[in-house]
Amino acid sequence: LAPTAGDPAHAAILLRALGRRPRGLFIDIDGTLSPIVDTPDRATVSPACRKAVGRLTQMLDVVCLLTGRPADDAWRLVGVDDALYVGEHGAERWYRGELLRAPGIERYEGRLGRAIGVLRGLLANTPALTFEQKGIGFAIHYRRDPSVERTVVDAATRVGRRRGLQVIQRSAHVEVRAPVEGDKGVALAEIASRHGLAGLVVMGDDPVDAPAFAAARAYGTASGADVAVVTVGEGLRGTGDVALDDPAGTCRLLSTLARELGR
Repeated sequence: LAPTAGDPAHAAILLRALGRRPRGLFIDIDGTLSPIVDTPDRATVSPACRKAVGRLTQMLDVVCLLTGRPADDAWRLVGVDDALYVGEHGAERWYRGELLRAPGIERYEGRLGRAIGVLRGLLANTPALTFEQKGIGFAIHYRRDPSVERTVVDAATRVGRRRGLQVIQRSAHVEVRAPVEGDKGVALAEIASRHGLAGLVVMGDDPVDAPAFAAARAYGTASGADVAVVTVGEGLRGTGDVALDDPAGTCRLLSTLARELGR
């Protein structure tokens, strides 16, 4: 069984993975660093968590927030300037004020604008929806009323695909986006290889984080790097080396990690 947040062994596992340099830490945000909330704009990161992430940027060679949020939105939420923010599941990057997006996205701006307008009309009478504008598309959240899932997903699929857009169902929302590459696993593998990481830790809570877990393990096998996987909550429990109950556990673990690495 994977050690839990209350087990002293969990910190030792991460410290072993980060024992050689260069070393990196990859953290999902929503559900891992920040508690899940009804709508994305209500998410928060605790000051203690922000402080721990900030300290770790001074001790590790890479600290990457790997998220489905737009990269600049992730930076505003976490608020640590020296971290790398990889947003839209790998399609955007934000580092020290510079936003980089996958090429070709601008060609789809008109189609995305028309699609969101049509869907707002089609779903006007569907309760408890939140439309979220994203850098390479938009999302429709139905967490407040999961019973409308089929209605929302079917409408988004019909409207999006008719316009040559990518439609992806996620946890409690559906995304309509420009058809560009965006995969957390591909992003993690590229960053780890570029920095030649000899040790890395990856943390996530949701099936969308599973490709990052797989990529980290594959990178470790191919390169000889030390790897530790941390799961948060129930979505991926049993698939990692350390299991945490919630984002509060993530915060405690990151604080412990920063303290131990700073000794």
